[in-house]
Amino acid sequence: MNAIRRTAVRSFVLAVCAVLTAAGVKPAVPARALPFDLGRVRLLDGPFKAAMDRDLDYMKSLDPDRLLHMFRVTAGLPSAAKPYGGWEKPDGELRGHSTGHFLSASALMSAATGDAVIKARAEAVVAGLAACQKALGSSGYVSAFPESFFDRVESVRPVWAPYYTVHKILAGLVAMAEHAGSREAL
Repeated sequence: MNAIRRTAVRSFVLAVCAVLTAAGVKPAVPARALPFDLGRVRLLDGPFKAAMDRDLDYMKSLDPDRLLHMFRVTAGLPSAAKPYGGWEKPDGELRGHSTGHFLSASALMSAATGDAVIKARAEAVVAGLAACQKALGSSGYVSAFPESFFDRVESVRPVWAPYYTVHKILAGLVAMAEHAGSREAL
């Protein structure tokens, strides 16, 4: 089963579970693990907290304006930021996915640590994405690459992974709404 179908199936299963739960249908097999609010748990000093603190320091080193650079360029907005390289380079076809990962990680880190700085930096990225979305018009599209990348997929021409990349961006926005309480991310 390809990744798109797996994601669609997982989303469908989760939606069905949510509907059944809301309707009061009890599972045939009781759940042995349940999700919990990350804000209710804090790591104590030790190797796991030390690793989390290193992750948080790295995340704080990322520049929101650099993460937003190609989104702004795609939306026709000015950007004086130096773009990141590697997969995020301006002519790379995976550009934008790191911003989605940043949002997901920031949402979870904010919930797990209560760190207001990482939450504020992620909210700044969310606001930047909203500005790009507004500049692109009423379709709701927001990405660091043009919509024509999807046309290339549909016409079976070479392109890296526009669906994956947009999934990362949307997953980051959902995480910001769910774990960081960002209304704008919705």
